[in-house]
Amino acid sequence: MALDHYIDMPKCVPIRECKTAGQKTARPSRGFSLIELMIAMAVLAVGLLGGIVVIAVATTNNGRSKLHTTAAIMAESTMEKIVAIPKKAVGAAAQTKMTDCAGNVFTIETAAGGSPLIPSGAFSGSVDYSKSPLPNYSMRYVMCSTGVGVTYDVRWRIDAGPTPSTQLVTVSAKPSIGNGAVTLPFTLHQLRGNF
Repeated sequence: MALDHYIDMPKCVPIRECKTAGQKTARPSRGFSLIELMIAMAVLAVGLLGGIVVIAVATTNNGRSKLHTTAAIMAESTMEKIVAIPKKAVGAAAQTKMTDCAGNVFTIETAAGGSPLIPSGAFSGSVDYSKSPLPNYSMRYVMCSTGVGVTYDVRWRIDAGPTPSTQLVTVSAKPSIGNGAVTLPFTLHQLRGNF
């Protein structure tokens, strides 16, 4: 008796073609079709484009935030200079100076008066930047950071306060951007004098 008579195996000439009961022969994989590849590339391109847009918007907002933060710092430092001078000071004693990184020296007048304010509306009480700046009540301060100087338009006004011995100080600062972009000023209000 032959040996293959006792073994319950099908006779396969090439072994690759052998199959057991219930199994199908495996077909070799042919890879992606051209349509599947184009769809995958389109999905990837949309995802990458979306990521690039998100990064660009985040970078722009970061730069804008830096400008507004520096404007707030400029308004605060100007306010500190003004409030440090007593309300009763007159003449040269009512003035202080500030120097920017470009070497410009600005005189800060602390007597009553100054840049006009917006009289009504949503921005009522803020400095009116549509009016011309007044000498000694405004400055074009150059702030140097990372080798690039950005100019800030800083203006202030001093009015009578709620009591006879106080004054209301309003200081606004905004970056001067030459590309036509509109930026809102950062405005501070503070009382000075004897409360």
